[in-house]
Amino acid sequence: MPNKNKALDHKKYLFAYVPGNSLIHKLNPISKIIFLVLLTIITFMVKSLILLTIIFIAILGLVLVSKISFKNLFRKLKFIIILLCFSVILNIFFNAIPSGNETVIFYLFNLSFLPIRRLAVYYALKASLIILILFTSTIIYSNTTSPKDFLYSLIRLKVPYRYCFSLMVGIRYIPLIEQEAKTIALAQRARGFGLEKANSVKKAYKLIFERLVATLISILRKGHITSISMENRCFGIHKKRTNLKIIKFRLIDGVFIFFCIFAFSFFILYLLQSLPIPPLPSLYHLFLTIF
Repeated sequence: MPNKNKALDHKKYLFAYVPGNSLIHKLNPISKIIFLVLLTIITFMVKSLILLTIIFIAILGLVLVSKISFKNLFRKLKFIIILLCFSVILNIFFNAIPSGNETVIFYLFNLSFLPIRRLAVYYALKASLIILILFTSTIIYSNTTSPKDFLYSLIRLKVPYRYCFSLMVGIRYIPLIEQEAKTIALAQRARGFGLEKANSVKKAYKLIFERLVATLISILRKGHITSISMENRCFGIHKKRTNLKIIKFRLIDGVFIFFCIFAFSFFILYLLQSLPIPPLPSLYHLFLTIF
């Protein structure tokens, strides 16, 4: 029962590890890192909005395989989605450089000085899809990968354990920072200084500034305590370290890596137009065909 409650608490934080027994949980952390690297390369190479949408739908399929509920995923992406909505609107109006050959889709409110240009809409939607794909895949990785397993897998690859531990401490501090920020926010609310009291720009600035400063001081204090603890234990005095847990590559990791490399090669050949497959139509031309 305590472990279950602990797992439920982890779901409240964005990049915290959530224990589970899904297929993605069972993969070697290095296998998932390879997947993230290949996915990032493909995402930045793709120019078609339809293909980016297909990739994002595939990532949502991995969310189901990882046994992450869409409700929990939406809660973690809510802030990013709100920012992207504002970003799309701003980019549509201010990102495109006017030119004679540029296509204007329509004019807002039938005013000639408020054109909605095709180039601006394309780059705004493309940037939003890229951020959603990378952010969602990162959530899948962090929610299904234990920092300790990631540490042991790096040590298995002959990476010096001192660097591995430094990286693991940095990863573990990400949900800790979020937890500290929420604790400080609750403390401010208990003292009658919450967001509902910030009825002016000056008070809102003061609230945010004090919250950031308090969070930074708390994290620096915890980091100082961690460093003292490591020094007291003579961390790094030996070049090699014996680990109780050994992370090995299994058959499922080989199959997963092979599938990732195969899909990556297929996408590269498709983007280079080396396959006898017709390219996907433009979303703009589909819009014109439908309407």
